[in-house]
Amino acid sequence: MLALAADVQTISSIMVEVEMLENLLQSETEENQGAITSRSIELRGSIKKLMTSPDVMECLNRLEIQGEPVWGLSSDERDLVKLARSKINEC
Repeated sequence: MLALAADVQTISSIMVEVEMLENLLQSETEENQGAITSRSIELRGSIKKLMTSPDVMECLNRLEIQGEPVWGLSSDERDLVKLARSKINEC
């Protein structure tokens, strides 16, 4: 099975958004010396909701076979798929 360009683009844009949210979470945590705040809880929830959405799961399922990226992906795209799966597993 070959990778679909639209799925790669979707995962790529989602990962950019997740990175932005994680940077916000990190700065929020640093500002409050690691204390849990309502903002940090909200950011964690946003990351989880984004990564576990049905659209992301469907795209990622099409980009993987038996836990490995499908044929037709560049090495950067393969790394992106693996990173996305690890983020989902963290949630």
